[in-house]
Amino acid sequence: MAEDIYKKINELNSKYGNESSEFEEELTEHLKNKFPEQYKLSLEDLKNDGSDDPEMEMTPGRFADHIGDKGEEFLKEYEAILKKLSE
Repeated sequence: MAEDIYKKINELNSKYGNESSEFEEELTEHLKNKFPEQYKLSLEDLKNDGSDDPEMEMTPGRFADHIGDKGEEFLKEYEAILKKLSE
């Protein structure tokens, strides 16, 4: 399931010109507020992986690891944010 979400994220990034992750910070900030539980779990992963600054290393893709049954909602939200940022 997470692999499908990663694939979709990449497709959306291409569609909206985010290949270089220029919108990553805004996306992460918005997703953090929309999916706080997944954000916390992703931060824990980064800490467990030895990250010195997990909040700085957080990316939208990290949410996919913990999104579970909210995958569709996540992708809709991701696309809506990208669409708005790319206008």
